[in-house]
Amino acid sequence: MSTVLSIMDRAEWGACTDNIVVADPVERSLLWVPRDLWCEGFGDRINRVFANERHDGLRRVLAEHGITVDHSLCVRREATERALASLAITVPVSERLEFWYPISLDRPTEEGNRKRVVFEPPSEHLEGDRIHQWLGARFEVEIHRRPLLETSDFARIRRQQVLLRLMLDDGFDFASALADQRFVSASGPEASEELALIDGGWRFAVMEDVRNTVRDGKMVLEQTAPTAVRASQDD
Repeated sequence: MSTVLSIMDRAEWGACTDNIVVADPVERSLLWVPRDLWCEGFGDRINRVFANERHDGLRRVLAEHGITVDHSLCVRREATERALASLAITVPVSERLEFWYPISLDRPTEEGNRKRVVFEPPSEHLEGDRIHQWLGARFEVEIHRRPLLETSDFARIRRQQVLLRLMLDDGFDFASALADQRFVSASGPEASEELALIDGGWRFAVMEDVRNTVRDGKMVLEQTAPTAVRASQDD
C-alpha cells in the first residue's frame, strides 16, 4: 500500500500541485516526483493532473511511470501555511543561495513579479515567509553550470528534504495541516492513516532517471527508466 501526497501552490483547487511525494509504509520511504515530469497519457506536466482529473488521474499517471499508488491526499496552500505559521527552525546552508521569488503568488516571476531571496552559509533561521521561500524557490539569480539533478526542481526538492528531516526529528505536528477539511481532499481515510506513519527513520529518495526535453513548446522532464530513484544525501 502507498499514498501520494500533493500540495497545491495556490489557494484554489484548480492550481498546480507543485509538491508531489509518494509515501510507501512497507519500504518506509518517501519518493519526491519532480513537478515538471511529462505525462504522455495526460498531455502535460504531472503538476497539472490533479486540477483536471483529481485523485484517480494522479494515481493513473504515476502508474504510467511505474509507481503504484493506492491512496491520494491533496492539500491546498492555505493548509500548509496554517500548519507552518508557528514553525521556527534553523537549516544548514552549505553555500550561498540566491533566487528570484514571486512578490505576489498569483502572477509568474517571468512578468517582473519577483524579488531576490538569499540564504547564507553556514545556516539560516527560518520562520514565516522565509520557510515558504526555502521550500519553493526555483529560479537562481545566476545560473551556474550544474548537473541536471543539481538545478531547478531538484535543488528545491533537496531543500524540502533537509527541512522535512529536521521537522520529523523535532516531532512537528503534521496533522495540523489536515485540521481544516475545507483545504484537504482525500481519496479515503486510508491516505491520512498511512501518512501518519511517517517518522524520522524513513528513507528519502527522488526520481532520478529523467532528461530535459520540450513537449508542446514547454520545457519538461521526460522519464528514461521507470521507478529509478536516488537516495538523498542524508541516508
